[in-house]
Amino acid sequence: MNQRRIYLGAALSVALSIMGQNGAVAQQGTPEQQAACQPDVMRLCGNFIPDVDRIVACLKYNEPNLNPACHDVFFPVVVEEPKPKARPKAKPKPKKTEPR
Repeated sequence: MNQRRIYLGAALSVALSIMGQNGAVAQQGTPEQQAACQPDVMRLCGNFIPDVDRIVACLKYNEPNLNPACHDVFFPVVVEEPKPKARPKAKPKPKKTEPR
């Protein structure tokens, strides 16, 4: 079982780095991220250990079944900054007609 945990830790580290996160810590996945997803990996995708690509695919496929903490790791909420409102176009001023 100890060897299985080592494979799981390595698989989660690589899986979290594959997810496209930035920063040196994210390259290995934080201990919190690993802890958040470990139960789901064991419950849903344990048969794919140590194949990282298949674990990642399995977790993404099982999105509805992930616990909230692991879901936040794989599917973080991205808050978009509001776009500036477009200014309404000014109405063209009527041309002044000169009397003839």
